[in-house]
Amino acid sequence: MKQFFRLFAYAKPYIPKLILGFFLVVLVGQSPLFMPLVQKFLIDTVLGSANAPLASIDLTFRDDLDNQAGLSNVLREQLERQGLFLSSSTAISIENRGEKWRIDDTETGQKYRIKQQVFRLDSDFQKKQYLEKLEGITDVAEFQRMPEPLRKESEEASNKLRKAFEDRGILLSPKTIVSVEEAGSHWLVIDRATGKQHTIWKESGKLYAAEGEIKVYAATVTHTLLGREFHYTLVDWLIIILVVIVVYYAIFGVLSYLCTFVMTWVSQRILFDLRNSVFSHLQSLSMQFYESQGTGQIISRVREDVASLRNLATQTTIQIVTDAVTFILMLGLMLYWNWKLTLFSLIIFPLIIGNYHIFIQRLRPMWRQWRHKWADIGTGMYEAVAGAKVVKAFHRERYHERQLFHNMRETLESRIKIEATQTAMGRVALFFRSIGRAAVLCYGGYLVIQGDFTIGAMLAFYQFMERLQEPIMNLIRVNTQIQEAMISAERVFGLLDSEPTVEEPPDAINLTNIRGHVKFEDVSFHYEPENPVLHNINLEAKPGMMVALVGPSGCGKTTIANLISRFYDPVEGNIFVDEYNLRDVSIKSLRNQMGIVLQDNFLFAGSVAENIRFGKLGATDEEVVQAALAANAHQFIVDQLPEGYETEVGERGMRLSGGQKQRIAIARTILRDPRILILDEATSNLDTESEAQIQEALDRLMQSRTSFVIAHRLSTILNADMIIALKEGRIVEVGTHEQLLDADGMYADMYSKQFKNTNSIDDDSAWAA
Repeated sequence: MKQFFRLFAYAKPYIPKLILGFFLVVLVGQSPLFMPLVQKFLIDTVLGSANAPLASIDLTFRDDLDNQAGLSNVLREQLERQGLFLSSSTAISIENRGEKWRIDDTETGQKYRIKQQVFRLDSDFQKKQYLEKLEGITDVAEFQRMPEPLRKESEEASNKLRKAFEDRGILLSPKTIVSVEEAGSHWLVIDRATGKQHTIWKESGKLYAAEGEIKVYAATVTHTLLGREFHYTLVDWLIIILVVIVVYYAIFGVLSYLCTFVMTWVSQRILFDLRNSVFSHLQSLSMQFYESQGTGQIISRVREDVASLRNLATQTTIQIVTDAVTFILMLGLMLYWNWKLTLFSLIIFPLIIGNYHIFIQRLRPMWRQWRHKWADIGTGMYEAVAGAKVVKAFHRERYHERQLFHNMRETLESRIKIEATQTAMGRVALFFRSIGRAAVLCYGGYLVIQGDFTIGAMLAFYQFMERLQEPIMNLIRVNTQIQEAMISAERVFGLLDSEPTVEEPPDAINLTNIRGHVKFEDVSFHYEPENPVLHNINLEAKPGMMVALVGPSGCGKTTIANLISRFYDPVEGNIFVDEYNLRDVSIKSLRNQMGIVLQDNFLFAGSVAENIRFGKLGATDEEVVQAALAANAHQFIVDQLPEGYETEVGERGMRLSGGQKQRIAIARTILRDPRILILDEATSNLDTESEAQIQEALDRLMQSRTSFVIAHRLSTILNADMIIALKEGRIVEVGTHEQLLDADGMYADMYSKQFKNTNSIDDDSAWAA
C-alpha cells in the first residue's frame, strides 16, 4: 500500500476536482436508492396519502340507493365518524354510482375521492330496513341503529384492532374511530384525541401495526382508496409522471457526464504528471542505470506500467469509498429491520474474504512474472525494428519471429493462468454467496413461520441482502485490480527510487569559461568490484593540448573519456578541471563546456537543421550553416539532400550514410563550441574520402581546445601533443609520436604492425600481436 499512497500524492494538486468527482460518483452511485423515493413521492402526491386527512375510508352502501340527498347525508356522517369533518358548504357529488364518491370542500379548497364498496342485502325486507336506517342517520350516535350484521362486524373489527394496537404498546383514546375495509388488506384507525393516524396491514391472517405515516415496504405498494384530486385527470397525471421520470434521468445523465468528465480529466492529469516525473527522473539518472537496464524494460515502465496506474488514484479510490458508503447504509437499514437475520447473513463474509486472500497470494507472483515477460516482448520488438538492416542482411527474420513467438507464447500462457485463477476466485466467491442466500431464506422462512417476520418483509430483506453483498464483491474486484496495479507501481516507483550514481553537492560550483586544464590523480575505477578497469591513472592535459589514448580493446580508453564527462565517478582518486574537483562542480555546467563525437553518433528523428541545432538550442540559421561549413557538411546538405537543411533524417539518421551522419554530428559539436573535446573513434569505419573530409573538420574543431582522441588508426594521431598507451587499465607509455617510436615499446610495435601494409590494416590483429 506504500506505492498506493505515493501515487495518491500526485493527486494533491487536483484535490478540489477530485472532491467534486467524489461527490458526483457517490451521488450517481446511490441513485438507484433515490428512485424508490421518487416513486413514493409520486404515489403520495397522486393518492394524497401523505397529506390528505385520511389514508383510506370504508364505505358500505347499497348499489341501488337513488336518493341524492340521502347519499350525501350518509356520506357526510360516515366521514365524520372517521375523523373528516366537512364544512356546511361542502358539495358532494356521485360519479359512476357504485364505484366512487367525490367531495369538493369549497371552504378549504380541498377535493377528495372515495371509492365505494357495494354491500348487498338478500331479502326485500332487509333492503327496506337498511334503506330506512341509512336515510335516518343524523349524528354519530345513529351508528348503533345500523343493521345488525354491519354493526356487529364493525364492533368485532374495532375490538380486534384495539387489542392489536394495545398488544404493541399503542393505547387508543375512547374517541378513536375505526374503519373496516372488507377487502382484508388493511384497517385504518383515526385517533381524534391525538390527531394521529394508525394503519394496520393484515397479511396471512396476522396483524401488525405501524404508527404515523404509512410505511411502504419493498415490492409492496398496495395503499388505495382515498387521495387528493387536484383538478387533474388521469391522463394529466400520466404526463406529469412521465415528465418527472424524464427529468430525473436527464439530471442523472448530466451528473454521470460531469462525473466521467471530471474523473477522466483528473486521471489523465495524474497520468501526465506521473509520466513527466518518470521521464524527468530518467534524465537525471547516470549512465550506469541505462547500461544495466534493457531499452524495452525502460520503455515498458514509462508507457504500460504508468498507464496501468491511471485510474488507481481516482476512479478506484472513489469506487472504494462509494461501495463502503453503500455497505454501511445497507447494513444499518438491515440491522434496524431485523438484527438477528442481518448478523446471520454476515456469516458468509469471512469465507468470501478468506477465499480472496488465498487466491491473491497465488496471483501476485503471476502478475509480476507477466509484467516482466511483457516488457521482454517490448525489448524484442524494439531490437527487431532498430536492427532491421542487420536482421535482413543476415536473413534472420525467421529467427526473430521464433524468438518473439516464444516470448509471446510464454506471456499468453502466463495471462491465461492469471485469468483462470481470477475466474476460479470469482466462482468460489459466488458459491459462498449462494450458500449465504440459501441460509438467509431458510432462517428467514423459519422466522415467518414463527410469526416474527412477514413474507413481504422477508422478500424485501432478501433484496437488501443482495444490495449488501454487491459492495463487498465490488471491493474485492477493485482490490484485485489494485493488487495487479501494485506490480506496475513497484516497477514505476522502483525506477523513481533509483538514485543517480553520480551526484552533485547542494553548493556545486558552476563552471564558466574554463581553460580546459584536465588532471587525473591516482584514479582507479571499476564497473563491477571483481573486474577493475583502471589502476592508479595519473595524467595531465594542459589547455589546448591534443591527448591521444591508444591501446587494445578493453584497456580503459573509453572509461577515461566517460570519467572526464563525469558519466561515472572514480572509485579512488580525483579528477580536476581547472583545479576544480569534478565531484564539486555542477554536472550541467561541466557538460556545457564539453563536446563529444562518437564512432556511431545518434541523430534524432527530425530535420538536419534540428539535429545540428541540438548542440546549441536557439541557434540562428546562420550559425547552423557556419557550423556545417566548418564540419565539411554544408556541401552535401545543399547538393544531395532533397530539402537541404529541412530534410528529415529519419529515426537514428537512417536516411543518411555513415560519413554524412558523422559530419552532422561534428557540426553539432562545433556549434556547441566546447572547451574540452572528446573524439571516440570518430573516423573509424569510413571510406577514404569521407575520412579525409572528417579529419580535416576535426583538425579545425580541435584548434585551441583540449582534446582527448581515442583512435585505432594511428595515422589520425601523429600530430598529438601527448600519446598515452594503455594496457589492462594501466598507463604503460606516455610521449609524442616520435618519442614513443624511439622508445621502441608497445606503441612502436603497434605502429609497425599497422603500417606494414598501407592498403589495409586489420586493427584487431594489430592489437592481438
